[in-house]
Amino acid sequence: MERTDTQETRESWKLLWRVLMEQRRGLVLGVVVGLLWAVGKVSVPQITKLGIDRGIEGNGSLVFWAGLVVAAAVIAGIFTAFRRWVAFRESRWIETRLRESIFDHLLRLHVGYHDRMQTGQLMSRASSDLQQLQAFVVMIPITLSNLAMIIAVVALLFASQPYLAIFALAPLPFVNVLASRFSRRIHPAVLAVQQEQAQLATVVEESVSGVRVIKGFGAEGVQYEKVNVEADDIQRVSLEAARIRSRFLPALDLLPALGLVAVLGIGGHQVIDGEMTVGDLVKFNAYITMLIWPLRNLAMTVALGQRASVALMRVNEVLSTASIVTDPIEPRALPTPSPERSVG
Repeated sequence: MERTDTQETRESWKLLWRVLMEQRRGLVLGVVVGLLWAVGKVSVPQITKLGIDRGIEGNGSLVFWAGLVVAAAVIAGIFTAFRRWVAFRESRWIETRLRESIFDHLLRLHVGYHDRMQTGQLMSRASSDLQQLQAFVVMIPITLSNLAMIIAVVALLFASQPYLAIFALAPLPFVNVLASRFSRRIHPAVLAVQQEQAQLATVVEESVSGVRVIKGFGAEGVQYEKVNVEADDIQRVSLEAARIRSRFLPALDLLPALGLVAVLGIGGHQVIDGEMTVGDLVKFNAYITMLIWPLRNLAMTVALGQRASVALMRVNEVLSTASIVTDPIEPRALPTPSPERSVG
């Protein structure tokens, strides 16, 4: 019985999970650093709010509060750099580990598999597909820390000004709906792009390895036409994927910005009416601004996840292929021939 796409996808993600567990200490370190980064980022607007309000009241040193804001920003910047370094290090390790697994498995497969499988397809799986996977893995600790920051910011907004928080965060459900639709639309488009890239790699590899035969028979025009056809196919499917992104990504950027408009409009009237301080308005504005990039990052992670899902299926297709010729469980040693006696 043939496996369904859902079963293949599940098995492919299990492959990634096994590799991630081999490097779980590094990933946990990345998550911990990301949480510390979130704490540093969230503290900056709160300190800024206190500094502004104390300055307006004439209570406290502006130099002290300004220095405190700078110190918090520097600490957050240090954790930002460390977070990205850990994320890239672990993702590159996982990419290398899978590439070595593919190469080792290809060496063990029977000759018939290599006769049937195109070289360009194998090259694509070991290069561009693993690069797509690496781009997704690097976002795992970054996205988790972004989620932690989003939760903390939302909690702080509702704790300080629930009424204003409702208007500021109203666009968020629409962001989730758009992200879900974007995920469903972009998956087949990304699959088509990666398949066409592999096909082009096959044509190029055949042209390079058989260049003497091509020139000997004067078939340069035939190969040139093949490359043109594959290049046109890649352009067609890539433009389709770009059209899907152009329809969804701008909206995913716009919706969080509407919350910023609500903060400036409604919050400005509350400051005039004395219902909130100038520091509170600046803090709200800073928090909403902080949400824009993490929310876009979530949409980006969804898109990268779809590419990684396709790449995992293609990589797992190779790694799950069993060789027809296998070594016995308990191999029997062959008898060693006795050395011939020298004559003379």
